Amino acid sequence: MFDTTYIYNGMEIYWYIVLFMASTIGGIVGSMSGGAGMITMPILLLSGLNPIIALAVNKLQACVGSFTSAAHYYKQGLVDMRQGRILMIIGVTFGALGTATVQYIELSLLSKILPFAMIIVCAYFLFSKNISDEDKAKNPNKIILYITMVLAGFYGGLLGVGIGSFILAILVSIGGYGLSKAVAYSRWIVFSVNLASACIFIISGNILWALGIIMCIGQVIGASIGAKLAIKHGAKIIRPLIVGTSFILSLQLIIKEFF
Repeated sequence: MFDTTYIYNGMEIYWYIVLFMASTIGGIVGSMSGGAGMITMPILLLSGLNPIIALAVNKLQACVGSFTSAAHYYKQGLVDMRQGRILMIIGVTFGALGTATVQYIELSLLSKILPFAMIIVCAYFLFSKNISDEDKAKNPNKIILYITMVLAGFYGGLLGVGIGSFILAILVSIGGYGLSKAVAYSRWIVFSVNLASACIFIISGNILWALGIIMCIGQVIGASIGAKLAIKHGAKIIRPLIVGTSFILSLQLIIKEFF
């Protein structure tokens, strides 16, 4: 008989299968709109993992997924590394700071504020008439862009749920990016944040490697599919997915935190 009892650190085999599927779906969603953590993080917690270990595994697989989709966008010529490097440096620096902080502070207040922030993102992408694949601002206010990216990077390392959607909203509303371009750049910024977070979690010894590797494989598969779909269909598929993802995530968080 096939044994489904504990195989590593108290986790049963079926959790590895479930989380592989979750990471694949998360990779598809995350590569187009952000919000992969909405799918993977609740299931990681449901499996019974310690929250810090769950967050560490989530960051590791998210790092691989965001790089996979970012590489696809780069190959299509949608990203100029010289233009995006400052935002990526901000992401690495403040993502690391957020991750170093998360192990020492109480996150309950942030968790209660987060769903309402996601509702704002959802409303922006739903009702704004100026969102398309065309760039809107030739000379965006770089100071405001950098300040908001600092906050996003820190939050990405601190908790990270919905970080892709937040960065997308910043790039479109403040940076003036067209939606397809914003998705491409956001993947590199999210990768920078996730890389910094994953490295700190690895150093601190919080990674469950067997599970992490399985979920990384799922992310590679899902992110590749999602990036190809986004490149092919552009804003007409990205915009409704962002709205849907943000709405579902905010609803999920409201139920979790208040009910």
